[in-house]
Amino acid sequence: MTPAISSAAPAAASTTSVARATPLDAALDAAQTLILSLWLGAMAFFSAAVAPSAFGVLPTRALAGALVNSVLGKLEWWGLACGLLLIGLQSVQLWRGGLLGTWKGRLLMALPVVMTLDVAVSKLVVSARLAALRAGLGGEIERLPLGDPLRLTFAAWHQYSVWLMAFNLLAGAALVVLCRAWMRPPTLSAMREKR
Repeated sequence: MTPAISSAAPAAASTTSVARATPLDAALDAAQTLILSLWLGAMAFFSAAVAPSAFGVLPTRALAGALVNSVLGKLEWWGLACGLLLIGLQSVQLWRGGLLGTWKGRLLMALPVVMTLDVAVSKLVVSARLAALRAGLGGEIERLPLGDPLRLTFAAWHQYSVWLMAFNLLAGAALVVLCRAWMRPPTLSAMREKR
């Protein structure tokens, strides 16, 4: 009886240590990659193409600012939706991979949470403040003298907006790299063995 128990124990241990990614793991990974790619792509396209083109092509800065503001508002709503989806997908993937309680899991969970909070601050605080300033000035900010306090306030809030989006682009790029390094479905079982 003892030999049967000893031969069954290694078989059970090898079954748990060579866990393979399931189709669900692959689907979660694909969904996470798609959402993160769409969010990062939209931010990069806005920053590199939409905003510079609007100010380079449209006849007035007020018109370009109105276009950029409209697109940015939609991008921020898109970011909130993507961020919430990403948080949900990330938590399920980390839980299924047994990584939720590890430091790597906490970091991978913190990034989409911080990115979502970042876009919420951008939408609800910074963009709202910029819109109030723009409305108070009638949309003609460039007519104010360069040293005017309202123009300087607008410039400062605009810079906050730029910094928030730049942070999200960098955090999103870091999330892509870290997810590929730490969460690819085939490597989840290897990470379980190393803990």
